[in-house]
Amino acid sequence: MVAWHDTEGPAIDIHLEPRDAGQRIDVSISPSEARILARQLTEIADTAQRAGWTPALLADARERYLPGLSDEQIIARLDALSERLGGFVLGFRGRVDWRAGRMLVAETGNELLDRAAAAVDTAEQHLAGYRQAVDQLGTVKAELDQVRTFFAHESEVGR
Repeated sequence: MVAWHDTEGPAIDIHLEPRDAGQRIDVSISPSEARILARQLTEIADTAQRAGWTPALLADARERYLPGLSDEQIIARLDALSERLGGFVLGFRGRVDWRAGRMLVAETGNELLDRAAAAVDTAEQHLAGYRQAVDQLGTVKAELDQVRTFFAHESEVGR
């Protein structure tokens, strides 16, 4: 591929010649056509990638990395991971690549930790409310003790 500017404006010349095919193609496209082609190729790549999410792969991913998740949930995670990794999710013999699998496990673990941290935060807020109530009750009790001492003292003075 060569990008250049001719008398009609910018152009991209593409030369394709598959090895041992005996075929060749030369195409010239504009930058706007290249962007359209890039979007179309991305859509085709996404479709081809999803074709890799076979029932066997989903079962393997569920067993090894994402227990308890439905096929749709696993597909959503694989799609998101594929997007982040530029498509490098499939490994040997159509299974999830071990690096991608480790990332899936780490993401799941982080989500679990996030939920646990949120639960601890909620409990802490509730306990803080109880702590405040206990502090207030302690103050009231101290004041009641002072009143009791006062009445006890007054009842002895009158004797």
